[in-house]
Amino acid sequence: MLTKQLLQTKRILAAALAAGTVLVTALISTPANASPPAESSAQAGKCVGASFAKTLSTEDAICSGGYRVTMQGDGNLVLRVFHAGVPGRACWASGTRAPGDASATFHMNYTDAPWVTIDSQSQGQVGLIWGGHTLQHFGTNASVNGKGEFWIGYVRVGAC
Repeated sequence: MLTKQLLQTKRILAAALAAGTVLVTALISTPANASPPAESSAQAGKCVGASFAKTLSTEDAICSGGYRVTMQGDGNLVLRVFHAGVPGRACWASGTRAPGDASATFHMNYTDAPWVTIDSQSQGQVGLIWGGHTLQHFGTNASVNGKGEFWIGYVRVGAC
């Protein structure tokens, strides 16, 4: 599975370089890349449910329990915990940057693993996060659960 993902990543990188663009692949990032939450954005962003299968716009979030995955205004997709006494601590971040016009889009097909791109209207694609299928099931969305886990299809990509 990992070899298939690496081959797919190589193909995408080769195509991006051939087109003269730069593609940042954010497979695993650290919370250190997450900027502190603005009180109005990280906590008060519009929660669109516990998952998304299309596009998560700037300042929108998916939420479950005390956990939120927010497409921040700085272009970083960030998983945060909001429990009593914990004011929005970042647990995982995509490490992507875009000037206020970014969105996260879920992609799926039946031959490759599902993935999420971080796209900017002004900069194009600035990030790529791979998910996965199982042998029996296809991943059909990106989601956060009540245990603080961020999933793309059937692969956990971040956790608190």
